[in-house]
Amino acid sequence: METRHRFKNIIAQLSVNYRKEIGEADIANFKVMLKRWGIDALENAVMDHMFDPDDGKYYPNIANIAKHITGTAKDNLQAIEDRAEIAWAKIEGEIRRIGSYGTLELEDRQALAAVRHIGGWINLCASTTDQLVWKKKEFISAYGTIERTNPESLPKKLSGRNDLAIEHKQGETALSDLMGKLKLVNK
Repeated sequence: METRHRFKNIIAQLSVNYRKEIGEADIANFKVMLKRWGIDALENAVMDHMFDPDDGKYYPNIANIAKHITGTAKDNLQAIEDRAEIAWAKIEGEIRRIGSYGTLELEDRQALAAVRHIGGWINLCASTTDQLVWKKKEFISAYGTIERTNPESLPKKLSGRNDLAIEHKQGETALSDLMGKLKLVNK
């Protein structure tokens, strides 16, 4: 069924369900929602609203429909906190498994950025059990803030002591090579 026909069907269902003549202003609002979320999401959200035992008694506004598509602000905050809790559990496991000498590599780049924000991997690994309780709270807060950051700008890993030593040695070698080349040029 094409989008135009499905859209007209949504408007007709709302009109019948709420015993209301749907005006041009309401149709314009539904077209805005259609453009933003697409016909499938709009159709599902309208149905969800109509079946909602509390809010479904009332004709929906944009916020009512949006809630069924994107969730409430409280739901979204809880979802972020839940992801942060899961990430923290992985991080605690990595503290025990690889410690500060290993490099922390996670698929969750947001978690890596949050660890960096609360002092970094090596510093986190040096924390006492009591300090980790507070570090976890800092981490969850930072994780939520970083949620709005472009993932491409977040770290892919946090180097541990071993990798930092290798990187330092490579940097010294590169600097030494550069200095040698500069001496040849200046002669």
